[in-house]
Amino acid sequence: MAWQRGPRKPRELSADPAEARNRALALLAGRDYASAELYEKLCAHHTPEAAAQAVAGLVQAGLLDDARYALLKARSLQRARKSRLAAAMALRGKGLTDEQIDAALEEAYAPREDADPELEAACALVAGPYRSKLAAGRRDLVAAALARRGFPHRVIRQALDGAGEE
Repeated sequence: MAWQRGPRKPRELSADPAEARNRALALLAGRDYASAELYEKLCAHHTPEAAAQAVAGLVQAGLLDDARYALLKARSLQRARKSRLAAAMALRGKGLTDEQIDAALEEAYAPREDADPELEAACALVAGPYRSKLAAGRRDLVAAALARRGFPHRVIRQALDGAGEE
């Protein structure tokens, strides 16, 4: 007979706000978090009240700033060649408000004098991973792939036209 595990015992949640704060600081030492995301992580080990108290204390101390986190994450997603729509969905999944998301995307994806960051990302994808499909005459597949990634039609058309000129 194989070993069988019984049902797991429910984890006792700590109600100590100082313990929750220490865990939050340990998590923040590893990477940045949005306040909602950090709250969810803390709720796995602490009561909701202790988690909320710890998050509120970190926000008040300036160690946790959702607007700053949103901007850093938006810039990171833009460098990773994500479309504006895909970046908005990723930020929304982190528990950020629509106002924070809009402000971060406006700054990260703002067209510069020399180029549009979203168009640059689409062109890099067309010149990189989708180059072989485009060379095989499968422009429709490349356009569909870019659309699935959330790029607007205008950007897709410009990226494909730019690749056709090269």
